Amino acid sequence: MCQRDFGVEKNEAPEYNPHTKSFDNLRQHKNHRDLYRQWSKWRHQTCNGINPRDMIHAINIWSRFKMALRKQKLTRVLDSLEPPPSREFFERTAGILPSSLVAFYAVHAGQCNLTPQSSDDEFFAGMWGSYSCYNSFYSMRLMLARESVTEWITPTSVIIGMNLGYPRTLLVLDFGSDQGPDGSMYFGCPPNTRHLVYRGGILSYFEAYTERLEQEVYRPSIIHPDSPSSLGLCLFPESGDMASVSVTNGVEVRASARWFPDRMHGEMNFGYSIRMKVVANASDDEAVSYQLVDRNWEFHYEDGTINRVQGEGVIGKQPILFRQNNVFGFIDMGPAGTGETNLNSVFTYQSQSGPAPGTSSSDITNTTRAFVRGTFGFRPGSIDAPTGPLFLVTVAEFPLRVTLPFY
Repeated sequence: MCQRDFGVEKNEAPEYNPHTKSFDNLRQHKNHRDLYRQWSKWRHQTCNGINPRDMIHAINIWSRFKMALRKQKLTRVLDSLEPPPSREFFERTAGILPSSLVAFYAVHAGQCNLTPQSSDDEFFAGMWGSYSCYNSFYSMRLMLARESVTEWITPTSVIIGMNLGYPRTLLVLDFGSDQGPDGSMYFGCPPNTRHLVYRGGILSYFEAYTERLEQEVYRPSIIHPDSPSSLGLCLFPESGDMASVSVTNGVEVRASARWFPDRMHGEMNFGYSIRMKVVANASDDEAVSYQLVDRNWEFHYEDGTINRVQGEGVIGKQPILFRQNNVFGFIDMGPAGTGETNLNSVFTYQSQSGPAPGTSSSDITNTTRAFVRGTFGFRPGSIDAPTGPLFLVTVAEFPLRVTLPFY
């Protein structure tokens, strides 16, 4: 009967959790009568607007997603998740919204709203990830279901996520007739621009994102380098083919880039993030310190042109990286530095490529050949009190590329 009426083969059904007020777990039922009764109860609560297989899929992905958040100790994101919407929501959306979208919201109805008094750690707890660069502050929050339905962009478009920083950016699901049964995901910077970032609907998009969290492609970090409380899921990749890692004389440089969809001037603009630290030596008792002197960059663009950039320090800073007795960190030196010592901290900075020749914001996936590489000059000891000759630290090649799904 369960297979006939609900299309399910396993002896499991969504179980109501009174603590979260959600059907956010699947429970095995040995008694088929109880199994059928539980599915019937679920169908009544959700007004017959969800395919049971979509509900099972949604519960499993949400479970994996929350497990990944717990592993990475992102409690702010977990605490911000709302219980599912009221039955009125399911009454209004049954047969109108795609089953997969309603199943997605049937576990959590969004993230709690921010207020003007919200702190950095609340702002950067966006479920869909965060980044900062210069005066851009991005953290995509999951839109509340009741608001996403109220503020449909069109009769076939729902706002899934919103960045409340600058620039205002939307994540939209379009389920029009040409988008397939589950719809397609778009990034948009209101009022006029939007870019296809995935076909296959919200559950498949969410699953791909969860896989990246499980693989630690996106990891928790301080999103704004000058704000220790801005912990969030950083969208500059930490691993995989979109990131590079190199170690020279004990100095590790991790680098990656991402497209900035808000910079819409024909050619695409990429932001890049550089993370530096001194890694363990053969003798951990030996204290080492190196000060960054200068940088030498090569930007290889899609059209074959190369832009070479040289200069002192980075963004006005010349940090001193150090390590002793398994304690690493940096002293924030340079004209723009604070002079503060940061223990067990990675020196991080972000910058931008500027318009990338040979690319077009109208075809974001036509980015296959562009990349960045370079070197940093470091002085052992410090610039004022050197203990050895200048040496170059390699920045391994990392791509300026957009891969789908894009977050």
